[in-house]
Amino acid sequence: MQVRWSDVDLFAHVNNAAYLRFLDDARFALFPSMGVDPAGRPTDSMLVVVKHEIDYLAPLTFRPEPVSVEVWVPRIGRSSVDFAYEIVDQDAGRTVYLRARSRMVQLDRVDLAPRAFTADERAVFERYPGDGPALHPW
Repeated sequence: MQVRWSDVDLFAHVNNAAYLRFLDDARFALFPSMGVDPAGRPTDSMLVVVKHEIDYLAPLTFRPEPVSVEVWVPRIGRSSVDFAYEIVDQDAGRTVYLRARSRMVQLDRVDLAPRAFTADERAVFERYPGDGPALHPW
């Protein structure tokens, strides 16, 4: 993931809100077909974020080198799915900048009611198993 100049705030580090774009972009890179058909048209359902939990662990400044966003799927429910993330530098020290979790719910586009995942949809999530990193307790 490339840090953009617009991601950096007046404190000279990546702004907390910009990290949400990193998580969203990483999730979409793994699951590009969620909510769209092969032609890019919306399907009858959509995945929406209902919760984020984030631990900011180290400041990330503007830099030419990209950072890695690692993604796991620790839980798949009937109509919801959890994602776990780590934003890391793949240098020798493997600096961890952020750990996060997101929950998404699949909704029917017409009535906005939760819609159960199909077997094919579940199979896509199952390709990324793992608990992911633990977050700090409240």
